[in-house]
Amino acid sequence: MKQFRLHILLREPLLHFLVIGAGLFFLFSQINNTQVETDHRIIITQANLDRLATLWLKRMGRPPSAQEREQQLEHYIREQVLYREAMTMGLDQDDVIVSRRLAQKMEYLFNDLSFIPEPSETELVTFLSEHASQFTLPATITFSQIFLDPRERNQEINKDAEQLLEQLKETKTIVDTINLGDRSLLPYKFTEERQNEINSMFGAAFTNQVFSLPISSWQGPVASEYGLHLIYITARTENRLPSLAEIRERVASEWRSTKQHEANEIFYQSLYQRYEIILDDNIVKDVIVSSEQ
Repeated sequence: MKQFRLHILLREPLLHFLVIGAGLFFLFSQINNTQVETDHRIIITQANLDRLATLWLKRMGRPPSAQEREQQLEHYIREQVLYREAMTMGLDQDDVIVSRRLAQKMEYLFNDLSFIPEPSETELVTFLSEHASQFTLPATITFSQIFLDPRERNQEINKDAEQLLEQLKETKTIVDTINLGDRSLLPYKFTEERQNEINSMFGAAFTNQVFSLPISSWQGPVASEYGLHLIYITARTENRLPSLAEIRERVASEWRSTKQHEANEIFYQSLYQRYEIILDDNIVKDVIVSSEQ
């Protein structure tokens, strides 16, 4: 049992990550003759946040919201933590790029430090189950439609739709939908369109009804915000979660990406804890007011 637990522990990527990270930090501390003592006090003033807000205003054309200001503050603190650690490790030598670039170097270093092993079958099965919505193939539909415009037909539109539907059901040959119904900018045929795309074009009520109609026969009329539609469905697929065998490489890639992000965040938090974050009084008051609103 102890050997089994040791085997599991040795497979844990975060253990590799921390061991390698500790070694590199020790190495940098020994060989970097120009290293200076890191200042573990990050003092943030209102002027810092005003500058960030001004940059946001220039880029977005509007002031940042309270939530966006909080996100700016969190990003700025993260940048400063990574920048100072990068300076301590001497990553700024012969490099004139500003602190953001140095912080990015630390992010890249995170990726290099972490060792993400190949996932086991059990890990992939669990990951696919826990993130099913991410891998589910959306429902699709292929159909033709004949459009009836209420502006053209007024009160007769329902009667016209019923008569045309009867004619279509009696017709045994292929129907040229372009020459039937009323003109519009809507397509006459949709091929393997996703459910959300139909929904965005015609609305939820239309989409729900169309995806429940029988296939291989003219159906309707189905109402949308444009008018009435007669529908002929050629093919339809339901939402489907592929098996692991079908999408193994994609699942494995997403699993590794998730594990990498988790390892990076743990490493960042270990650095973050080394710093004292100081906000001036105006910022504290502003954050309190924002949280109360």
